[in-house]
Amino acid sequence: MSLFSENLSLEQLVSDNGWAEIPKEFVTREGKLAVIKDGRWFLPCETRAGWVNIQRFGSPILQWLMAKYMIHTAQVTSSIHAVGCVDAVHSQLKERDFFNKAVVCADPLLLKPALIEQMERMLTRLKLKHQLWNAYRPIRWYLWCAEHYPELGFCEIYACELDSLRIPGGPKGEAVRSLDPEQGPLHPHLEVSLITNALRTDTGTDYAHYQQRAAVALANTYGRNSGNFIALREEDVYDELDDPADPVWVIKIPRIKKGFRSARTDFIVEALDKETFRYVQELIQANQAYESLVEVNDIDIPCARPLFRLDTPNHMRLQTGDYESAFHMYSAGFGKLLRDFVERMDLISPLTKQSMILSARRFRYTVGTTYAAMGVSRRELAYRLDHSDEQHVQVYYDIMDVLTYALDKAAVLEYSRFVHLYCGGATISADSIIATDALIVTDEHSQPGDVDAIGACGLNDLCHKFPPFSCYLCPKFRPYKSTIHEYLLDSLVRMHNERPESQTLGVHRVDVILAIGQVVKMCQGVAG
Repeated sequence: MSLFSENLSLEQLVSDNGWAEIPKEFVTREGKLAVIKDGRWFLPCETRAGWVNIQRFGSPILQWLMAKYMIHTAQVTSSIHAVGCVDAVHSQLKERDFFNKAVVCADPLLLKPALIEQMERMLTRLKLKHQLWNAYRPIRWYLWCAEHYPELGFCEIYACELDSLRIPGGPKGEAVRSLDPEQGPLHPHLEVSLITNALRTDTGTDYAHYQQRAAVALANTYGRNSGNFIALREEDVYDELDDPADPVWVIKIPRIKKGFRSARTDFIVEALDKETFRYVQELIQANQAYESLVEVNDIDIPCARPLFRLDTPNHMRLQTGDYESAFHMYSAGFGKLLRDFVERMDLISPLTKQSMILSARRFRYTVGTTYAAMGVSRRELAYRLDHSDEQHVQVYYDIMDVLTYALDKAAVLEYSRFVHLYCGGATISADSIIATDALIVTDEHSQPGDVDAIGACGLNDLCHKFPPFSCYLCPKFRPYKSTIHEYLLDSLVRMHNERPESQTLGVHRVDVILAIGQVVKMCQGVAG
């Protein structure tokens, strides 16, 4: 009992009822050691800091019960769930300074009516805010305490009333369903194209820059939770054929939706496309400058080599003896990599005109809607997104009827101010003297033989791309100051709206459309 606020009557109740004392350490469901030091618990959570302050619950009775409940949930469910439950109970019941006032409460008979009143206030507040799902964890805590320790101020009759309440699920799919421009899926043409272009043009060489590019590329490609990515290690990227002459690179992504077991007990092997592999491989090479060793009692102990690593070992994991995972970052660190990439590359969303909001969850929504639009089955999509069941992916299919991304000329000209895909030079006069073989021509009026030049090419050899469309994405292109670009823009926008699923230009059609929009603005004398 000395680990928490001392209370003689509580100690007597524990002794009289033969209840087990609070241990100084225990093993979690994941098989890792949780320890208590200086009255604080250290739980080895994979996705967040596991430091838990039980003393903030004020009353010695509540401190003892929260420690008991935390140990129970950590052993039955998971460490991260235990930490989440403790935080939820405190955040939802702390109104009116409840826990600080409860410090002096050592009598279960006085605590019982105060707890009921506080629970009722919480329910009333959450009902008015239409956030009743936030009451789920505090209610489960009260029910557990009433079942196992009613002698400590928990009413079994009131617990039955709470158990009969219907608590709705949280609005996890609402951002997807409403296509929220800040929290929902990213726009596949306007925002994803901007992110892809930023990755390709990023030349940063700081260590954090390699981490940011790999984080954005992996989230954009696979749409997993940040917990999946922070559990990755360098060894998870390998050549499946083990053939240096013709390698087939894959990545073994740890699963986290397996009944809260440790992430690295099961994996999904995914193919790595060339661009994503390049960003991941660059990060692995940058990681080689760092050793994965921790010093314990003057002995160097080797640790695993995570893909996304910390500069210094994690203090929380060292406290619990989890040396193997000492350099793995938390989910918050992965999210910061995405946000820092946006800030560094100055990514402005064409939809909100504000800095783009990137998170693993938004990329997850984007990949989910993309797969659903491709006609992937619910079972396959649930597997690809590492969902625990098919029900969670239904929202991606529910929005298919409203998921249309039509374009018009006015919108393209507006969006082109933010999506800087054109990387060629300034416009030149149409009467400039240019060698004939350097001209790029297209049929302006759809009449045979009636061609018009769109600009000049800086290549000396035959272009193996897809002119004239690929010209707008080429840094060597010098466009004429001409209305021909508006004609091409009108044609491509019409083509896109008639067959949005087709991309037969040889280059990404929407990228070309947005780049042409920039050229049109340049020809009009408007800064892009």
